[in-house]
Amino acid sequence: MRNFLYLMTIAGLTLGSCTSNSKDNGYKKAYDLSQKAGDHVSSSQILLQWVANDSSIGQWAYDSLAFYHYYYAANPATVRNPSVSLFYVEKGLALNGKNEFLKDIKGKLLLEQGKDTLSYNTFMELWNTTKNYSYYWDMAFIETARGKMNVVDSMIQVIMKAPDNLTKKVKMEHLQAQVIEEVPAKAAFLYLNALLQNSRRDMIGSAESIKEALQIAPKFYAAQRFIVDMQRAASQAQGGNR
Repeated sequence: MRNFLYLMTIAGLTLGSCTSNSKDNGYKKAYDLSQKAGDHVSSSQILLQWVANDSSIGQWAYDSLAFYHYYYAANPATVRNPSVSLFYVEKGLALNGKNEFLKDIKGKLLLEQGKDTLSYNTFMELWNTTKNYSYYWDMAFIETARGKMNVVDSMIQVIMKAPDNLTKKVKMEHLQAQVIEEVPAKAAFLYLNALLQNSRRDMIGSAESIKEALQIAPKFYAAQRFIVDMQRAASQAQGGNR
């Protein structure tokens, strides 16, 4: 009888293990399928269930969940709550405080929430650690939003004089358009310079900066979008003067 109970206990444990492995495998298959289909909503839902049942996948799962709610959940048809993505960011950083991917998202979410000082400090820490021009660009963008034009001018000149400004890249995410692009640092800072010049009503200088940026990176989405916006604004101004 004792041997029978022993065998039944082992069988139960084995069955439970097989069921758990089967469930995890099912999550993986469903997740992979939704990823191949580009169905990011389903991917996020499946991943949330998966990580709830298997904590061992937490490190990469929180990266994906944070990015989904930061990037894919942003579209004109929905109202996105940045605190949701920030929740997953903090979960991931609790597992790995050096996670550069999550720190980058955190900096952008903090800025979205109007916490520009915390955001700036996050990007400054990343810049000091990595010397990645993407973070230097983020810092310059925040200073632009703060109206510190002289500071931004100085930062732009640093990049214009940098010997690696054509080989090092700046990554930009345009949430509403669902576009992620990487362009040479010089092109990115010429675009920022165009924004600065436009705010000063220096239309000729702004146009020249955008032209030079597009000569470096012909498919630069943000620069192309800037031209379209300026043309639309000029057309509307002409229409209002009639």
